[in-house]
Amino acid sequence: MTTTEFCRRELDRYLSMICPEKTEIELRVLPDESSSADRFFEYGEIRVEKGKGAITGNRPRALLLTVYEFLHCLGCVFLRPGKGGEVIPKRGIGEVTVFADFTPANRHRGITIEGAVSLENVLNIVDWAAKVGFNSYYIQFRTAYEFFKRWYTHSSNPLLEKETFGGDQSEEYVEKIVAEIKLRDMIYHAVGHGWTAECLGLPSNGWSGSEAELSSEQKEMIAEIGGERKLFKGIPLNTQLCYSEESVREKLAEEVAVYAENHLETDVIHFWLADDYNNVCECSQCAKKSLSDWYVMILNRIDEKLTERHIDTKICFLVYFELYWAPTTERIVHEDRFIMMFAPLFRSYTTSFGNSRIDKKIEYKKNKTEYPTNPGAYLNFWQDWKKIFHGDTFDFDYHLMWDINRDFGGETLAKVLFDDVRSLKKFGMNGFMSCQLQRAFYPNGLPFYLLGRALADGSETLDDIRKTYYSAAFGKYATFAEEAYGMLEKYVPFSYVREETSGKKYISLIETGREKIKEKLKEMPEEKDSEVVSVSLSILEFALKNTLGIVECLITKANGAEPDFLEKEESKRMDFFNRNERKFQPYVDGFYFRMITEGIVNSKKTGIYAGD
Repeated sequence: MTTTEFCRRELDRYLSMICPEKTEIELRVLPDESSSADRFFEYGEIRVEKGKGAITGNRPRALLLTVYEFLHCLGCVFLRPGKGGEVIPKRGIGEVTVFADFTPANRHRGITIEGAVSLENVLNIVDWAAKVGFNSYYIQFRTAYEFFKRWYTHSSNPLLEKETFGGDQSEEYVEKIVAEIKLRDMIYHAVGHGWTAECLGLPSNGWSGSEAELSSEQKEMIAEIGGERKLFKGIPLNTQLCYSEESVREKLAEEVAVYAENHLETDVIHFWLADDYNNVCECSQCAKKSLSDWYVMILNRIDEKLTERHIDTKICFLVYFELYWAPTTERIVHEDRFIMMFAPLFRSYTTSFGNSRIDKKIEYKKNKTEYPTNPGAYLNFWQDWKKIFHGDTFDFDYHLMWDINRDFGGETLAKVLFDDVRSLKKFGMNGFMSCQLQRAFYPNGLPFYLLGRALADGSETLDDIRKTYYSAAFGKYATFAEEAYGMLEKYVPFSYVREETSGKKYISLIETGREKIKEKLKEMPEEKDSEVVSVSLSILEFALKNTLGIVECLITKANGAEPDFLEKEESKRMDFFNRNERKFQPYVDGFYFRMITEGIVNSKKTGIYAGD
């Protein structure tokens, strides 16, 4: 099936549910000069009156996005994947009338695989993504083995039976996912993590340690830290290399070139260095340049190798950790080859970029660096990079990774996310790639839905999107749901959970919250208008009960209870979640829920986004 045929199928399928009368809508791909010059540019037109007319796009992906935008204009709302997440209105033939042009507000609108996932989870997200306006999907690593393993082995839930899972299955799953990405003509991003480990000939598909005996050749390639050349914290993926060695740079560039040659289906290859910090090589030769300078030299060599092979694949480079400090001597030669991805890794998500002051510049201290949490501090890094790189860029951010399990109502996170999206152009960013949990519809699906709509449509306000979401998700119970989530925001504040604020007043607030949650649970509607409303209310009820369990633990701890008693309370709340995980698996990532909420209850810094 071609993408155009898929567009036809999708339009006919939804129109058959919307309008009982026959419609005659032509679908056409009308390429223009921009299409060949800029693979990321999308434009569509809708000219439909009383069920007759045409929908066009400048490329197959644009046609598909415009079809979904047409359905959106007719009142369809795609809240989450599956039938239980779609609101499809009934319309007469006269109401099937839309005249509109569709140019997405941002070039880059992507989702990155993370968390713990099944194959079905990912396929469902890919299917749903275009419906709300996303145009790209990013599979990290070469086979995404780490993320599939987390789900299928059920290592954090003793009540679920472990399933057998191996690397061959992961490769098979990636092939199936890529096929669905290509069916929709979405932009396919790949790899990122693992290049340095591959260069060493060591496992590169996750953050596991290695006890392999290193050869002298391998040791010579590894960064020298404290006079030693060894795996950083025992983990190949986190180990930087000695980039002043030409042979190391050459080997890395060749790894990327060979991958590109063998994976021409990939639109954007991500080339990242090791995934940790304070691990930069201290040898005398590496000291002559910054890590960013060495990085740029490798990027230019990759470009040369791809050019020699007549491969036009884009290369995405990552600005994070020590790479926040822009290069001082080296420059990217052919900027058109590259996309700069800026990742403000340690930022707080209680404040948006647009509402943050730009802090003073942070001094770089080799292997002794501490990173800020204020979003404004990262804007200095961003501005320095923008002075020396004038090519394509986007924000790579983590709102829906850790903190979706810290904002119990999801409302603060939604507002910050919306403000960040609306600030992209202000700071010269061409879009947003969300590194996030795929099952991110708990405790509230508003942030994920909002992200797609805000990136695609620059005209919708936060209130517009909120109103559409709550009305579609909860029907006549929309006000009840808004009040419930708002109550969680008020009485269990996001900033407190993130350890950015503290004090006895918060315990008193949380104690009040406990009683408010109990009251709300008693008021939960029994009548369910539809499958969509039923699912939405069940997720809300599950969120209220889980939050109540966390609140009980926090109060117990604050009152100085014996450790054994606190442990019993913690075990009770976790048992409740584990018993219900299978039912709510499509909406909540249990792997991260357990990790983050355990950290909240026990004041442990789990997840790198915990407050300072």
